[in-house]
Parts: sequence; C-alpha cells; structure tokens
Amino acid sequence: MDAAGEVFAEQGFQSATVRDICARAGANVAAVNYHFHDKMELYLAVLRRSVSAAQADDIPASALRTEDPAKLLRLFIAGMLRRMCRAEQPGACHLRIMAHEIAHPTEALPRVVEEIIAPRYAALRGLLARIVGLPPDHDTTRLCAHSVIAQVVHYAQARPVIACLWPALEMTPARIDEIAAHIADFSLDAIRAIAKKNRKVSQ
Repeated sequence: MDAAGEVFAEQGFQSATVRDICARAGANVAAVNYHFHDKMELYLAVLRRSVSAAQADDIPASALRTEDPAKLLRLFIAGMLRRMCRAEQPGACHLRIMAHEIAHPTEALPRVVEEIIAPRYAALRGLLARIVGLPPDHDTTRLCAHSVIAQVVHYAQARPVIACLWPALEMTPARIDEIAAHIADFSLDAIRAIAKKNRKVSQ
C-alpha cells in the first residue's frame, strides 16, 4: 500500500499500473489480485488509509452540535488548511491522488466523495447553518460552504501560481495559522452579514 500510494500520487489512477506498483514494492504482480481483487480496490484502500490518518484532526461530532460554531469554524478551516499544505509529506498522498482524480475523474470518484469528502462537507454545512441561521441544505448555506472551501483549496492547488505572484510567501506552520485566521475572519464577517440581511428580509 505504501508503494501504491506513491505511484498513484505520482501518476494518477489511470496511468499507474499494477506492475509498476508491485515492482516498487518488490512484490509479485499476483499480490494485488490476492489481497485487493483489482487496482480499483487497492486505490480505494490507499485513500481510506490516508484519510483515516488525517481524520485525527477532525472535530468530534458532539462538539459540532454543541460548541460555539464560530470557534469551531476556525478550527475546521485551520485543520483543513494544514492538511492541504502538507500534501508533500508522507501519509498525505491522498491529496495528490485527489488532484489527479479531479483532473481525470475515474469510476472511483462517487465512492471517494461519499466516503471521504461528503462527511466533512456535511459537518461544515452544519456549522455554517448555525451561524447563518438557515438549514444545512439551504442554497445559501451551501454557497457559504463552497466559498470557505475555495479559499482553503486555493493555497494548495494554486501553489505554483502563488509562488510566482508572491515569491516571499513561505508556508511555515506560523504562516499557515495566520492564513487560516484570515480566511476565518473574512468568512465569518461575510456569513454574519448574510445572516443579518436574511433577518431583515424575514421581518
């Protein structure tokens, strides 16, 4: 699985071959079929393992429903940004694999979304719903969620462009925390303004 994670991260699912993975692992080609049935199941197993490690940073479900949503949103954004910005570190290969998956979707995408992305998306909408005063499935809540996600993803996916536009920016742990705080402040101001506007309209 270590070898598979490296190969999928480098080449993407479609270009990676079982032969390459087994050669890197020093294993017989038949090992993939024996343990995982096929390349797709190996691919999903690698993603599940990587995400399980990353989920240690997740906010407990009980806290999502009871603690201050603004504080939790700050923690959610900081955790997401840290995961995104350590994409080159061991154990975070799923972020690079997902970059390939988004560029060249496979039949695994619906399963990846359901198992990996959807739970965090639902948690984020739950937090935002409490702040904006609308149901989690309301279009406005979803738009707020996508706006938050887009700001975080920008710093990971556009890193080569950012390096050209802002060469002095170094993504140190302190800088990542600073950016996360800015995204949270920016987002909370906008969400609270939307909530205030909605209250006026409903009066």
